[in-house]
Amino acid sequence: MIHMNIRCLFVGVLLLIPLCGMGQEVSKEDVLSTICRVADHVIQQTTYRYYDQANGVQIDDLSRYGYNKYVVPQNGYNDWKYWNGVIHIGFNALGKVTGNEKYQSYTKKNFEFFFKDRPYLKSIYKGNDQWHFPVAQGINITQLDDCGAMGASLIELYENNRVVAYKEYIDMAADYIMYRQQRLDDGTFSRPVPNNHTVWADDLYMSVPFLIRMWKLTGIELYMEEAVNQIFLFDKHLYDEKVGLMWHCYYDDLKVNGGTYWGRCNGWMMVAIADLLRFLPENHSRRNEVIALLNRQIQNLAQYQSASGLWHQILNKEDSYLETSCSAMFVYSIALAINNGWVDKRYKTIALTGWNGLLTCITDEGAVTGICAGTGIGNDVKFYYDRPTPYNDIHGLGAMFLAGVEISKLLD
Repeated sequence: MIHMNIRCLFVGVLLLIPLCGMGQEVSKEDVLSTICRVADHVIQQTTYRYYDQANGVQIDDLSRYGYNKYVVPQNGYNDWKYWNGVIHIGFNALGKVTGNEKYQSYTKKNFEFFFKDRPYLKSIYKGNDQWHFPVAQGINITQLDDCGAMGASLIELYENNRVVAYKEYIDMAADYIMYRQQRLDDGTFSRPVPNNHTVWADDLYMSVPFLIRMWKLTGIELYMEEAVNQIFLFDKHLYDEKVGLMWHCYYDDLKVNGGTYWGRCNGWMMVAIADLLRFLPENHSRRNEVIALLNRQIQNLAQYQSASGLWHQILNKEDSYLETSCSAMFVYSIALAINNGWVDKRYKTIALTGWNGLLTCITDEGAVTGICAGTGIGNDVKFYYDRPTPYNDIHGLGAMFLAGVEISKLLD
């Protein structure tokens, strides 16, 4: 209780800081111009080709190559990976707010590229070697990473493009998440790695956005209730009341938490909760509880925001580097919450300070810096300190689009 009172006092003081003290002021037009520059950079880099890693040869006809583990999409933006699902959701939102159809068209073209070759790839896939077969995660679902984010973005596309193959995949993903994904005894989604029945904070985003969109698409309430239930189950297993943050994982075999208070895993959870609220009916019996949970998370994270506006790779370790993807996730979620009236509008200072911090991570050409590379569960804190930040790493781009869209609305 002492820790919570200190946090509440800190946030109360923070919210009294005048908006003019945040530094650079931006307009809605500035925000959209910046984020469109990042989006256009992605579009320019997308090639819609496969190539042979062994010799670098570009491939126009996959059927000539048969089963070849060296054949992969030439560009990461064409691969079937969860990070592209976030990018597509971000592009869909960006297209709506700008009125520029090229962003939704990009998403449509990407899925058409994948589904064009999927029947052939599926016919030759042997069901193993998932990490060394082209777009295998879009053929064989073995974990939430394979289907959650990409499936959620595919549902958004399917709503206006009723392609049979899309619906077949969506139904396959729904069946996997509801009936085949590993769970703890209490129903919490878990993984068999790094130890059996490990709960990963990341998996809240890899499931909830799909489930709530599946409810919206079908009207089947089972999907909505599962999404709501997972929010509270993950919170039960991962929230640390003493510091007000989420652990990266929970080891069910040891009944302890693991990893650390990693920025992006806290971001995944916050975005999942905010995303759920976008669709959850006003009269849902637990809606106010979900809003309260989001408010608590925002209040707690406010104390860990740096003077730059960004948050740290390890949220409570100021000697860890400032990290872009988690900062974008927090900015998006806070701005979305304000725009929808879920939290008090005084939190606007936190979101806009965060956006100003994100601006320092965007290059003139539209690349984004400071994004932590893909990260599994670490056994010690040093693992998280040492994670690299590759130039324009793909793991944080979708969150940047989402943040920009909501900040533009906040300034409207």
